Amino acid sequence: MRITQLAMKTINLLAALVCIVTVQAQKSGSARPQPKKFVYDTARFVLVEGGTFKMGSDEPVEPHESPAHEVTLKPFIIGKTEVTFEEYDKYLLATRQDTAGKSLWGRGKQPAITVSWLDAVAYCNWLSEREGLSKCYIIKGDKVTWVDTAKGYRLPTEAEWEFAARGGNKSKNTLYAGSKDLNEVAWYKGNSGERTHPVASKKPNELGLYDMNGNVWEWVWDVYDWNYYKYSPADNPRGPDEGPYRVMRGGAFYNDERYVRVSTRQNAYVVFKQNSVGFRVARSYQPQ
Repeated sequence: MRITQLAMKTINLLAALVCIVTVQAQKSGSARPQPKKFVYDTARFVLVEGGTFKMGSDEPVEPHESPAHEVTLKPFIIGKTEVTFEEYDKYLLATRQDTAGKSLWGRGKQPAITVSWLDAVAYCNWLSEREGLSKCYIIKGDKVTWVDTAKGYRLPTEAEWEFAARGGNKSKNTLYAGSKDLNEVAWYKGNSGERTHPVASKKPNELGLYDMNGNVWEWVWDVYDWNYYKYSPADNPRGPDEGPYRVMRGGAFYNDERYVRVSTRQNAYVVFKQNSVGFRVARSYQPQ
């Protein structure tokens, strides 16, 4: 009887010790560390969750908008508005570039205009460096290489831009970005007075993005090929490997309703500048 009682006491003591050691190990941080969150400025940017959508149109105004094809994208961050002069002038001053004559209708919250594609990628690198992020682009003259692993700012791809314009996974499948009524969401030929207007002065789309149609054309990353939709990859397309033109999306203040739809495309040389062309920035979603 004494042996049995002694054994039971020993077993209970060992069990208690195991519990104490387990609790102490958990408190000491021996559990796997939690991954860091992806930090971004929610006042300026929207997280677009990854998803699959139909890109392009089977009822195109221009042949290069078709055929509609299925595309799947990873999540990414995109600016709520086009880059404004308030933001772009900081870059011009920091890089000692002339700010005169780059706007006809004021600065401040007006979208930055007279911006070439090369200007736009240079701005992205400057903004990345300013915020302590790795640069997305290696720029050598008019040759630009995208560094996949970089955590900084970049131009959205054409597919990312259209997915965001359509409202991402919250899309209501409207002809324009966030509405069936173009006047609610866009500055275009019918209401703009042939000029740009301050960003975010119309209604946003389903994701909270402004001016995805109208106001100014927006540069995206992709090289332009009028036939690209016929052979575009289904997963995270980035456009053709090379070519003299880059893509612009969204239409501008001087376009009629046919050319400010979510599927509207345009192209221009990388050095092209005009008072109807601007851009917005994006980032790859890369939680630590």
